[in-house]
Amino acid sequence: MAALFSVAGGSAIFTFAQPVADQGGVSLFLQQEGAALAYLAAVFVAFVVLFIAASAFNQPQFKRRGTGTLVESDVDDGRERGVVKWFNVKKGFGFVTRDNGDDVFVHFRSIRGSGHRSLSEGQAVKFSVVDGQKGLQAEDVSVVR
Repeated sequence: MAALFSVAGGSAIFTFAQPVADQGGVSLFLQQEGAALAYLAAVFVAFVVLFIAASAFNQPQFKRRGTGTLVESDVDDGRERGVVKWFNVKKGFGFVTRDNGDDVFVHFRSIRGSGHRSLSEGQAVKFSVVDGQKGLQAEDVSVVR
């Protein structure tokens, strides 16, 4: 049994063929059921290649805490750093002190993660600052481990 690959009409075709003796020469008898197997093998190889390529990139490593707030590694991604001044879990907001000493409002919806997202006083965080309706506001907030 031999695997064949051909490109016809702009699409790649995988199939399996079995050599058959034909009066001193060799002909190939194509088996249609082999095409499905070859297609699945090609898809599997494509996923493996994509997985290896994706894992080669150095992206921030995330892990979840029990609160649903994402914790990320200490990778510089251009966001500002600060410390949580206070955060009211019942009301869902608080303030973060920037490295320059200014306080910035933070709402629970601005915290990365899912489920119950909250911050604790004194936590180191990374965030982006935007000009909100009532002043500066922290967005895209994540806890730094």
